[in-house]
Amino acid sequence: MIESQRAIDEVVIDNQAMTSSATVTANLDTSGSSYVTIRILLSKELNTNGVGPTISLLGSDDTVVTNFATIVADKAAVTLVAAKEVRYEIDMRGKKRYLRLSISTGTATNDNISVGAVASKTMNHEDPNTTTEMGDDVVTIV
Repeated sequence: MIESQRAIDEVVIDNQAMTSSATVTANLDTSGSSYVTIRILLSKELNTNGVGPTISLLGSDDTVVTNFATIVADKAAVTLVAAKEVRYEIDMRGKKRYLRLSISTGTATNDNISVGAVASKTMNHEDPNTTTEMGDDVVTIV
């Protein structure tokens, strides 16, 4: 199997507009995967006074919100002079089963952004056998 076809993709956060002082969170079950890449797509800031979001990645053995602990330091106030991708490369070996992604916008009036996130789970214990098993994708193999 071609290496890129071994990944299982999942939309973690559906593309959405966020206003100032908003937070969006999502959990990802990483069971059966040794490695996860999370790609967060952020739109360009509305004006030069805008402040980028604070992004947190946490982990837990279950989905109880209070049990999640920070895996990496928050990336506070990401500069968004242009649209940007923030990428996490996570070695899941020895880590908790669930990841939680949290994105919070700044508190200023113009801290509105659009955001979306996709996770690719790789080094899986079982490779996907069909395009459906590759995840939340429309897959065309040429």
